[in-house]
Amino acid sequence: MSISSALANANSGLAVASRRAGIVSDNVANALTPGFSKRTAQVSSNVLAGAGAGVSFDGVTRAVDHALTSNRRLADSTLIREQTVAGTYASFNSALGEPGDAFSLFTQYQNFESSLRSLSQTPESRPLQAQVLDSANALTSTFHQLANDVVSTRQNADAEIASRVGFVNGALKEIEKLNLAISTASTGRQDVTGLEDQRKILIDQISEIIPVKEVRQASGKIDLITNEGTFLLSGSARQLVFTPTNNIGPGMTLANGTLSGLTLDGADLTPNGGGAFEVTQGALAGLFTVRDEIAPEFQMQIDALARDVIERFEGIDPTLSPGDPGLFTDAGAAFNPALETGLSARISINAAVDPDQGGAAWRLRDGIGATVPGASGSATIILTLLDSLTALRAPPPGTGLSGSLSAVGAAAEVTSSVGRSRISAESQLASTAARSRLLTEAEQTVTAVDTDFELQQLLLIEQAYSANARVIQAADDMMRRLMEL
Repeated sequence: MSISSALANANSGLAVASRRAGIVSDNVANALTPGFSKRTAQVSSNVLAGAGAGVSFDGVTRAVDHALTSNRRLADSTLIREQTVAGTYASFNSALGEPGDAFSLFTQYQNFESSLRSLSQTPESRPLQAQVLDSANALTSTFHQLANDVVSTRQNADAEIASRVGFVNGALKEIEKLNLAISTASTGRQDVTGLEDQRKILIDQISEIIPVKEVRQASGKIDLITNEGTFLLSGSARQLVFTPTNNIGPGMTLANGTLSGLTLDGADLTPNGGGAFEVTQGALAGLFTVRDEIAPEFQMQIDALARDVIERFEGIDPTLSPGDPGLFTDAGAAFNPALETGLSARISINAAVDPDQGGAAWRLRDGIGATVPGASGSATIILTLLDSLTALRAPPPGTGLSGSLSAVGAAAEVTSSVGRSRISAESQLASTAARSRLLTEAEQTVTAVDTDFELQQLLLIEQAYSANARVIQAADDMMRRLMEL
């Protein structure tokens, strides 16, 4: 080997060692950077006329495992859906409260029953009459608060759907731009690993909202397709369509057309919408489930409890005519079965017993239709009210309960039902979280930076650099000796 060949080989070695050192340094510096995949230098030996001719730097590759990444994304999207569902059940369970809570729905029922029982023993007591009125108003206020919780939950879910759809549409446009940049850079043999990291982060974020799979194309481009087979990105980005609703009322549903679904170029992607391409996992699936299933079901349950309370006191007061509203009313009117939806927001005390509405509390004792006070010691009507409240009867269908229950028992069973749903959802969430965590750890064993390994590589690179430097030094010495001859 000539001196010039030795110098050329050593110079190529120095150049490659320098590039490799830069890659290792980049790996170590970004070991904790979210979305960063470790880089590996691609180096090959040059052979000319059967003899070694140095080394070449062929480029940089990112550590990837497409199968693991795809499975991890699906697990993450499932986790997001389960978190949304479990969080909603927990919120409704908290709003109902536990039986021992001072402001729980169950406690308000108990307080009302207890106040009626006390008044039945001392019917002439004005303070006890006021206590019955206060406990009845507290019960209706609790129903109103629960109804407001349902409305705000649905409204928030609808607004969040709109926000997530907007993000996905924007991210798809960004990926389309990154595809072009990666393709252009790849053609020019430039390093595209940074661009690929950016793209991976965006795809991860999209997949949490609506699960997608990558379809790799030529020149480093990718297309994105949902798990159900709809292309979100096919060369160019396609846009999801969703129209948010400013004010969601109790009777507004996807089925009756008063709430928006999710579409893509006319295809129905609405979760739980029954379409062939409906999205089943991810944040959107969870939010649609909350808006269109969980919250309306809870609304139905508390409306049915409100119906039960109203119906128990209708037709039992001898001072009222058939069809007149009883102690509890639907915004002042008698209950109409055709108008049960949203009843929990409208339930109220009959104005005839409420001094704040021009009524008189003594009518609790003497009858809502009474025009003058009766015998102060008579507890007949009060006992009738108490008996009706505690009577065992079939709860309204909307509660989802069966058998015969008192009013307090029905409230307890509904609270228990929501609690069981919360526990079931949290159990499912724990299982999904464990799977997501395992897949994340498995993916990181492939893509994450091992700083100990990288530092070992740096030592090897330093040795290679020193060896090439010594070759150059030896060649320099030989050249100087030759010049001195």
